[in-house]
Amino acid sequence: MAINPPAGEPGDPGAVVAPAEAEAGAVVAPAEAEAGARIDALAAAGKHAEAAELALAAGWPARAADLFERIWDFGRAARAARAAGDLGRALALALGARDAGLVAELHGAITVDDAGRAAALEVYARARRHDEAAVLAEQLGQLDRAIDLYQRAHRDDDAARLLEASGRDREAGRLLERVLDLASGDERALAAVRLAGILARRAAYADAARYLQDARRVPVARVAATRQLVVVLAAMGLRDGARDVLLELRAEVPEVGADLDEFLRQQRAAAPAPPRQPDLLAGRYRVERALGAGGAGRVLLARDEVAGRAVAVKVIHESGRGGALYERFLREARVASALHHPNLVEVYEVIVEQGLLVMEYLPGGSLAQRLAAGEVPSSAAVRRTALELLAGLEVAHHRGVVHRDIKPANVFFDARGSAKLGDFGVAHLLDLGQTQTGGLIGSLAYMSPEQITGAAITVAADLYSLGVTLFEALTGRLPFLGPDFVAQHLADEAPAPSRCAGAGREVPTAWDPILAGLLRKNPDERTVSIAELRRQLEGVVGGGRALGLPRPARVTRPPGPSADEPGADAAPRYQFETPIRSTPVSRLTRALDRHLDRTVVIVRFEPGDAGDRARARARQLGAGSSPFVQRALALDAEQRLVVFEAPAGAPLVDEAQGVSAGLSQREPGDLLRMLKRLARALASIHELGLAHGQLGPLTVLIDDGLIPTVTIAGLGPPGADAPASAGADVGALVAVLAPALGTAPTVSALAATLLGAAAPARLGLPGDGEALYTLVDQLEVAWLRAR
Repeated sequence: MAINPPAGEPGDPGAVVAPAEAEAGAVVAPAEAEAGARIDALAAAGKHAEAAELALAAGWPARAADLFERIWDFGRAARAARAAGDLGRALALALGARDAGLVAELHGAITVDDAGRAAALEVYARARRHDEAAVLAEQLGQLDRAIDLYQRAHRDDDAARLLEASGRDREAGRLLERVLDLASGDERALAAVRLAGILARRAAYADAARYLQDARRVPVARVAATRQLVVVLAAMGLRDGARDVLLELRAEVPEVGADLDEFLRQQRAAAPAPPRQPDLLAGRYRVERALGAGGAGRVLLARDEVAGRAVAVKVIHESGRGGALYERFLREARVASALHHPNLVEVYEVIVEQGLLVMEYLPGGSLAQRLAAGEVPSSAAVRRTALELLAGLEVAHHRGVVHRDIKPANVFFDARGSAKLGDFGVAHLLDLGQTQTGGLIGSLAYMSPEQITGAAITVAADLYSLGVTLFEALTGRLPFLGPDFVAQHLADEAPAPSRCAGAGREVPTAWDPILAGLLRKNPDERTVSIAELRRQLEGVVGGGRALGLPRPARVTRPPGPSADEPGADAAPRYQFETPIRSTPVSRLTRALDRHLDRTVVIVRFEPGDAGDRARARARQLGAGSSPFVQRALALDAEQRLVVFEAPAGAPLVDEAQGVSAGLSQREPGDLLRMLKRLARALASIHELGLAHGQLGPLTVLIDDGLIPTVTIAGLGPPGADAPASAGADVGALVAVLAPALGTAPTVSALAATLLGAAAPARLGLPGDGEALYTLVDQLEVAWLRAR
């Protein structure tokens, strides 16, 4: 837009106010006024280039920039704006001119300070130059904006880097999974190492180990992956394997020491400190009050701001990290997060680097607290508590885990009064012939004789400690009163509970042989199994007040994996499944991925030829490289399932059923870019020699930023009567978009709606996604020219 010199001030007919370059209120000589008039005349005659040159000669570069811009001569406009000192405008014009050398020159001139960097950031953002904008946003400390811009630039690895540095590991992990899908070679291996680090911090050690094993095959990532693999294998309890890998690392890096424990301590010490947020633990847990404290750390009641629930957070003191207490925390994190049962305290999250263990909050307190408060549980209540603890303990034993510290302080109650066994901090995995080392581990008053003497530890040790706990709950006292617990556990026979109950307590004699069997000194002579103990308890009859609300009788079954238990084939990574819909060949559910805290879609395929073909097709389609096609995250051939991402956005059917104005009123440029993304989605499918075949209002999702996703979860096998084709996909996409834009389902009508009179006439239907992209790109150029 030209800047016309305004008329002179009243009383001074021979002078005019100068153009923008002059100071406000300054006057110029009649010669300069004449130059301004000539510039106006040339511009009015359409001779903008001559007018601009005259403006430059007159010393008015800002006006020259306006004139050059009006004739799309962005290069000369940029130089004129730079001469006027407006570097931000000059950079924007240079971008329009696509003059890389001039852009680089102006970028260097404007980004010498934060004010210039901020101006350049806005210029790049408006021009959709997301790469340069993201770097500037990061330099300015605008991390959230930088993350968004990196993602818009498809630099997911850089976005993940900032997310990880901000403590937002789950979001970083999801982006790194996308990088792994799209990258190859060195880039893929380095991303795998970073994703493994995130998974390891959340105690998802098995998944982390798989990524690290793959990354070790690539030379650029070998050393970093091998270092992490040593730590991960040790965390899994596979210390022999960790030592073997440490030896392999020493062959690559001779200065690394041979002692495994020292190496692990060094790795923990070298780990970067987690980002601190003053109000929230780990970016999501708002502390409400302390529940307890000890020498190693504290247990806090907190509010999970993401899930909207109360949680208990065990926090290990920084001073205690790296020693024996921290090793106990790591053991609890590893064991408890792998055990899932209604009668075991649920672990929601483990954040190793911050020393946090996030568990379900149990408002009913512990058995120790209830007994200390003078509560007198009835025989029936103790029996019910014992049966519930056995159900949880059975799962732990089935996984080869011995608790080793069963006592009233580790028996908790939920709001309904159901008992749950917690605190696996001294638990260990069973190994034939393994003995206890490193001194006494556990609580002496409840400890089995074999724990005291250092003999081999078996599940019988837990049954002994459970017997002591039940004895105290029934009678109000311990079977051995101390102070020499060691001698009493090793030599003294436990009294019959029915004969030593405290005042106000009545213990049926049926408990005497049960507890006598549990408290035998020789583990080989104790009650032989949980199943046998359960049978004995079911024979105990007693009345009185219950510890909690009554519950229906539990249906018992022999130990074995089920879909809800850790031994099952279906890993507990995906939880809280809810049905979505069914097709003739599959069932779709929505679930929570515990490792990366994101929603996923699980598709289970029916047996038979049609289900097999649909599953093979879903796997092929989900392996594409487009960010605009729903990704397949995992598959399990044995269970006939595929896990897909749950993409953001709403189906286009929503737009066509009442909110089509939300799409039809968007800028044509935005809609053309959306179409190009959809074309890229189809092109990635067609490049594989495949076709979607079922594009419709429900299979095209659009988010608020007009970023589309073509979904593939729930597709059936290719149709025999009407085989899918690339051309049919393009036609189906046009038919899907037409109602939402209020136009006829043809390419020509779509173009006319978006471009108006600038649309080419009689456009044909492109034959595949790549041809559609080329056509939409041409339409975008035509729209830009017509603006």
